[in-house]
Amino acid sequence: MLELDAGQFRHVCAEQGVAERIGSIESERRAAVRTFWIRSATGLLLAAAALLSLLQAGWEAPAYILGSLFLCGGIVAATVPLSLVKEGLKQPVLDALARRCGLEYIAADFDPPVYGHARSLLWGGLSCESFTDLFHGADEEGRGSAVYEARLQRKSGKSNVVVFSGQMYAIERKPGTKGITVIVPDRKFLNVFKPARDMERVRIEGDDAFERRFEVYSTAPMEARHLLFSVDLRRRLLALREEGQVLVYLSPREALVAARSRKDRFEPGSMFRSRSGEERVKQMFDDLAGSLDTLREFKRRLG
Repeated sequence: MLELDAGQFRHVCAEQGVAERIGSIESERRAAVRTFWIRSATGLLLAAAALLSLLQAGWEAPAYILGSLFLCGGIVAATVPLSLVKEGLKQPVLDALARRCGLEYIAADFDPPVYGHARSLLWGGLSCESFTDLFHGADEEGRGSAVYEARLQRKSGKSNVVVFSGQMYAIERKPGTKGITVIVPDRKFLNVFKPARDMERVRIEGDDAFERRFEVYSTAPMEARHLLFSVDLRRRLLALREEGQVLVYLSPREALVAARSRKDRFEPGSMFRSRSGEERVKQMFDDLAGSLDTLREFKRRLG
């Protein structure tokens, strides 16, 4: 997994497929924005006409149904060109960046590494899961690592509530440990409820800041204490916790760190805003460079 630097950024921008997209994206973006407003206005006018005409005819229920269909259909049709322009830049750029790092990039429709084993212990029951933007590879010893985006939802009444949205850092560990450990946000009085029956609550003595923000449970408490003896690891988890929720799963063979984020990473930015192609590539470049730095750090400390 190579590091990304300024030289790599210049090389990526110069690649044939990427350079072509950089040169054409602004004109394509403007055309897509014009199409967006035309189709949105058309959908709104059709929705209003259908609503008024059917209401005057006394067909109240069909009026609202047909009006909603025209409005939603217009919005969907309006956003398609913008999405095509965005993906037209995003895909070749992230493919090129992954190759530069010795990784493979998969945009969607993949089996999220480690997540299946960690899911029930970290989140319990979920109603909806989506995963995008997987970057994965293996080191010289054949142990894999990956970073990808996740959005998890849980049913609350009749609606779904987002319980996690951010990055997943997955690592294949060296053999040597035997227990399973999880680190979850502090839940106050709910901390008495353990993620699994055979787990014990583990306290990290002498680090009040960590104790206030996290709870640790493990089937092997001594292993968990030994792992979290690292001040640097605790500081890194606390730093990520400042941005949002952080959860960790550790088994004898795998590790998963889930870090909530306030932004959707690996994206070229809003298509409603005028920006140069290079700026958009730099945004994706910086997002990936930062995520890979975090992945490398967790690989050193947890792998």
